[in-house]
Amino acid sequence: MFVVVCAIAAVGFETKLLAQDASPAAAAAATSTLQKVDTEWEGVTCELISAKRGDGDTITIQFKYTNNGAKEFSPTSSQLGGNSASEEVYYVDPKNKKKYTVIEDAQKKPIASNMRSFSLDPGASRSGWTKLPAPPADVTKITVYIPGAPPFESVTLGP
Repeated sequence: MFVVVCAIAAVGFETKLLAQDASPAAAAAATSTLQKVDTEWEGVTCELISAKRGDGDTITIQFKYTNNGAKEFSPTSSQLGGNSASEEVYYVDPKNKKKYTVIEDAQKKPIASNMRSFSLDPGASRSGWTKLPAPPADVTKITVYIPGAPPFESVTLGP
């Protein structure tokens, strides 16, 4: 009798877990844009944390570099396109074949984190973000380009 009760309790517990997994938060996590790739720099990875629509017809792209190597990593200006890593982030709307680059303020400064000069000790990470114009509302997938990383393709654009 005890075994049967335990089995029923276990089935009830499993059903509860499955119901929790079907929650909106779990569904959102399942469609997360998080992707991680090796960069062209030895031992360094790049994670695409998110690509989300914001207020005022903009999107924000968040990313993170991590040094998994054994020595310090300090990207040179030429490795970052002569600018801050976050200034060089862009995306392509493949549906309309259009490239979008960082938004600038009235003083022509990019609306992005300052990643002009940084170094990463072994095991260290550095996060960044950039603001870009949003594509038309019917665009749900984009290709994101981050310095040093291969393209992040078919990225679902979050709300």
